[in-house]
Amino acid sequence: MSTASPARPVDVVVQTHWDREWYLPHQTSVARLLEVMARVLPMLEDGRLDSFLFDGQTAAFEDLLAHAEPAMAARARALAAQGRLLLGPWYVMADEFLVSGESLLRNLEVGLADVAAATGRSVEADTTVGYLPDTFGHIAQMPMLLRQFGIGRAVLWRGADAPHSEFDWAAPDGSVVGTVFLTEGYYQHALNLPGHGQGGTGHNALLGYLDRIAARALSPRLLLTQGGDHLLPAADLPQRMAAFNAAQPAYHLQQATLAAHVAAALMGSEGRRATLHGELRHNRQAFVLPDVLSTRRGLKHQHRIAEERLLGETEPLLAQLMPLPDWPTRYLDTCWRLLIQQQAHDSICGCSTDAVHREMATRFTQLAQRLDALRDRAAAAGGLQSLLQHEAADAGGRAKVFADDARLSLFNPLPQAFDGWQVLQLQLRADTLAGVTVRASTQGVTLPAVLLSATPDAIFRSPLDDFPDRLPSLRCEVAVRVSVPGLTALPLEVAPITGTAAPPAGATAGPTGIDNAVLALALDTEGRLVITHKASGLVQRGVLAVQHEFDAGDSYNFSPPHGAVAPQRQVQARWQLLGVSVQGEVREMRLALTMAVSAALDETRQRGRTQTVVNEGELCLRLLGDEPAVRARLVWINRACDQRTRLLWPCGDAAALRHTAADTAFAWLQRPVTLADVPATPTRAEAPVAVNPSLSALAAGPWWLAHRAMHEFEIQHEGGQAQLAVTLVRSVGWLSRRDLRSRGVGAGPDIATPEAQSLGSEVFEFHFGLHPGLGADADGARRDFALDQARRLLRPLLALRGQGGTWREGVEIGNARVQISAVRRLPARPGAPLELRLWNPTDTAQALALTVADWQAVRADGMPCPDAATSTWAVAPHGLLSLRQRSAGPL
Repeated sequence: MSTASPARPVDVVVQTHWDREWYLPHQTSVARLLEVMARVLPMLEDGRLDSFLFDGQTAAFEDLLAHAEPAMAARARALAAQGRLLLGPWYVMADEFLVSGESLLRNLEVGLADVAAATGRSVEADTTVGYLPDTFGHIAQMPMLLRQFGIGRAVLWRGADAPHSEFDWAAPDGSVVGTVFLTEGYYQHALNLPGHGQGGTGHNALLGYLDRIAARALSPRLLLTQGGDHLLPAADLPQRMAAFNAAQPAYHLQQATLAAHVAAALMGSEGRRATLHGELRHNRQAFVLPDVLSTRRGLKHQHRIAEERLLGETEPLLAQLMPLPDWPTRYLDTCWRLLIQQQAHDSICGCSTDAVHREMATRFTQLAQRLDALRDRAAAAGGLQSLLQHEAADAGGRAKVFADDARLSLFNPLPQAFDGWQVLQLQLRADTLAGVTVRASTQGVTLPAVLLSATPDAIFRSPLDDFPDRLPSLRCEVAVRVSVPGLTALPLEVAPITGTAAPPAGATAGPTGIDNAVLALALDTEGRLVITHKASGLVQRGVLAVQHEFDAGDSYNFSPPHGAVAPQRQVQARWQLLGVSVQGEVREMRLALTMAVSAALDETRQRGRTQTVVNEGELCLRLLGDEPAVRARLVWINRACDQRTRLLWPCGDAAALRHTAADTAFAWLQRPVTLADVPATPTRAEAPVAVNPSLSALAAGPWWLAHRAMHEFEIQHEGGQAQLAVTLVRSVGWLSRRDLRSRGVGAGPDIATPEAQSLGSEVFEFHFGLHPGLGADADGARRDFALDQARRLLRPLLALRGQGGTWREGVEIGNARVQISAVRRLPARPGAPLELRLWNPTDTAQALALTVADWQAVRADGMPCPDAATSTWAVAPHGLLSLRQRSAGPL
């Protein structure tokens, strides 16, 4: 009787990983896609392939249908309908740290809708896997996002640090998904290599791979993700598998779907899996390429503007103003698809070729144009504005086509009351302005307002019934103190005070600083910015110093030059005062800074060139009323290559700063301080991750910060003191290199990317403040300040020309700590319900006090939550709550 062990089953999942753009631009990738699929489809049709995994996304399938000949497209559709060409659940494989949680949910929403359309049936959650093979680490709440669509299984590679290939992954809200860890990565093409009989190249490569993964598998079933980036399977794949099976007794290859393997692997490891909690950004087992957070920051800035316009302007405005018969369903869906395409990890991370990112910039311009059109369409359809020159404005206040912004509606796009200062950008017809008065039309109340600037400009419009025209105007920046209930519009009238503006008080006199009841800002005798927290007496010196250091890395990783033992950092803390302005409750400092630095690394990449350039910045700091926030706008001009530039905030005793905190998709996370530790010479490992991601807000030491697209920060130690370092510009000239101290092997093709040096001018907008103290209460206060100011910065009140309109009833949730992810109306659903998506950044449940009744709690996929209340609502700790209004009222 034989005692030999039976061969261990190996599920062969034939796949391709399809970056729609990376080292090849999109159209070139499309051409390659047609070549690859022209060979894959016959293999599916004649049975050589049981199934083919199309990378867990649907955008590539969309490309295939759009560009293939009709007969080929029909064959692809038929195979998808048969369940042989496997799609989704994602629309694209997005980066998880540079996009909002809402975008990730919409990514799944679009992808699953595409799958349903392609297959002709609804998606079954138990056969769907959250496939994440190549993203650069994973957000803490990904298990929650998947569970919002009923998906309870995931497959991933980067970011996990687990001993076994099966584990449970738990999100901060408590959601758990069973997970298969690709311990050797997704790129496994041993069956594409020649020789699968004994001793052949393919045989040896495959046997080595299987031996390695077998040692770490809890389940008897093993997984081979046969394929790689933009690859096709071998035409004689079944014969190669049979040859390998016949040549050795240890393993038996068999084709399978990913869903079938994951189900078997989780069943086979039941009761023995460890649980990993939260964020996965470990790089001991696989590169996570963390410095993509700051590569090509200008692109990320364009993305953040577009994303927040869709979520904080377009959808709320449509929800409250657009008549249902005029609803732009297809146009809005196309906008979302265009945005999500830009979020693909190699795209938004900036680690592709220059050609790819030039095309992305064009698409962002196109998206901005589309969002402008949706805003104007809603305003016209909702009765605020006329599109016709030869139509009189009606009694309700509809603005004529060439009207300026003297009569406007100020819309609050959030279901939370707004009370505070808002800076508006207005076009006013006047030759000169000395100031403005702003009056709330319905209340008859004059509001505190300050004209901050007035620049000659023009109003250009094109009516539908006559010639376009351009009328002289002034582009005005006006700060106004206002209160607006949630999801409502407040009519305002802006009246110019004609004349020439007098110099603001203090603009040419002696003051060297500004203050309000909370903060004082001044320059000391050395030009350092000093900020004092008045209530506590805490004084911070050298705030917003600028740091420059050489970067010999690539688009994926920062790396110090070879031979540098200690960090080679140059710091400029001396600001020059350009002026101080005090106008009513608005106080402003304007500062300038110059910094002479080496132009670039020399040919050895070990030291800087002797040639120098001057980088420079102009900084505007504002205090509005007695807000606890400094509102900052920095225009920075970078003329240096091979470098990294950062802003610094002093954080006190280094030993006392143990953790930082920041927002990420649907979470506020604390992370331990990890200092940079880069080896002196290259190794095959990646240096420990020291930089942290921040979506829009962070807290470190006594500071809190809200920002637009300043996504990368790190804690540094200098002379026993801690510093918060926020990256402004990272200048690199290579997609990937193989000689980095921080990562000594390649992460992609060695392609020069001169445009990634990011030369030129960029704008940085951020709000920051001080809140001293230690412990949970102080940490909570800094979190609340940061998130509140991020909301004010990123989702401000919207100024719309015209008054009146057919606005729907406003809504407020009655809790300022609860964060708003989305406000949208669902016209395809019965009753066209309003939907609110809310999340809780705190450790305690947050009760709501909704001003409108009759809501239903649903998952993100629209499935009702069975245990939901009907009259009182609360968002669970670290939880997500989606509410749909049962009766939406008049539409």
